[in-house]
Order: sequence, then C-alpha cells, then structure tokens
Amino acid sequence: MTADFMTVLWKEWKEIVMERSSSGAGSFRPLILVGVLGVAVPLRMMPDRYFSVAGLLMPVFFAAVVITAVIADSFAGERERHTLETLLATRLSDRAILFGKIAACIAYGWVISLLCIVAGSITSDLAHREGEIHFFHDTASWLVILLGPPLVGGVMATGGVLISLHAATVRQAQQTLSVALAVGVFATIFGSSMVPESWRAQFLHALVTWSPTELVLAAAAVLLAIDLVLLAAGMARFQRSKLVLD
Repeated sequence: MTADFMTVLWKEWKEIVMERSSSGAGSFRPLILVGVLGVAVPLRMMPDRYFSVAGLLMPVFFAAVVITAVIADSFAGERERHTLETLLATRLSDRAILFGKIAACIAYGWVISLLCIVAGSITSDLAHREGEIHFFHDTASWLVILLGPPLVGGVMATGGVLISLHAATVRQAQQTLSVALAVGVFATIFGSSMVPESWRAQFLHALVTWSPTELVLAAAAVLLAIDLVLLAAGMARFQRSKLVLD
C-alpha cells in the first residue's frame, strides 16, 4: 500500500508541476498568488498585523484555491487523455490511486501557501525594518501554518475528486466544482441566519473568550471532520468497473 501510494503520489506531483499547472489559464495563478500575498499584501501591512493568525488566513485559504486548477484534472483529465483505463488496469490498489491523487494536490496547495508565507515574511521585514527580525512566534500561528493548508486544501481536494471521478471532461469538472463552491459559500452565509440564536450567542462567546490556539484547534477539528466525510464518500464512489464503463 505504501509503495503504491508513493508511486501514484510521485506520478501526480510530476504531472501537476510539469504539465497541469504549466499550461492554460491556470499557469500564472500560483505566481500571481505569491506576488499578491507574498509581496503586495505585506507591503501594506505593519509587521504586528502581518505576523499574526489573521495575517495567515489569506495565504492559507487563497493558496488552497490553486488546488481547484489541478484537482479537476485528477480523473477527468485521465479520461480525456484515454489513460484512465491503463491506470485502472495496473496492480495499484484503489486506495493508493485515490489517496495518491488527493495527497499530491494537497501538497501542491501547501507548497504554494508556504511560498506565500515565506515571501511575505521576507518582504515585511525588508519593508519595515525596525532593528529586529520579525517572524511568527505564537503557537496559534504555527498551528495555522502546519494544519491550515492541508486541512483547507483537503476540503478542496476531496470534494474535487468526488466531482472529477465521474466528470466526462476537465471543463465539466471545473464548472461543476465552481458551482459547488459558490453554493457552499451561499449556503454558509445565508444558512448562518437560520442558526438558533442561542447557538450564535455561544459561538460569539467562544470567539471572545477562547484563546487563539483554542480557536485554531477547534477550526482544525471541524475541517478534519469535513475532510474525512468527503474522503469516505470518495472511497465509496471509487469503483473501477463503473469508472471504466463511464
């Protein structure tokens, strides 16, 4: 299982870096993100604001968006290139194929996120020299750096795989994923108004009274639960016979 997983992971990583992300409209998206979040934003923020949990939210969430440019290709692209049958005919296990593709996309988003954070740290220190080197020192910030990208990216990757599994083309998978994201944002915004008042009061109380570390861990637990549900759904839908017949 481990050897099969690493084989798929390495195959997918090479394709993402050398092919998928280096062609088409998404080719400059990572560079734009690094430029905006790693240079432009830190220039406009003072170090005390940038080197905080709040300053990390943008590179964590927006870097995960680059995953949408590659995850739609995970299975739909194989189907378009007529390589899906060959992949499924190998002795690689179902879980190795599924987990390897998801892990490669998560790793890609995580790398982009770290590049944004490192570039932003250097930019902020160079632009706002105050006789000392600033960096992230609190526990909450390091938890966001270490847990944020893989958990947020995991939602994108596992959800995108669910769509890509049975999409006829990459374009169809991308369009469906975009609609799903829009519906998710809409439901979150307008669905919050339907939450009982007592629940909202408890949520606001937690935001005010909990420490940043506790809030980050609570958010990580919620994201992990979502990731596991979507991953279980992907495992249930991954059936070689149906994929070949699609």
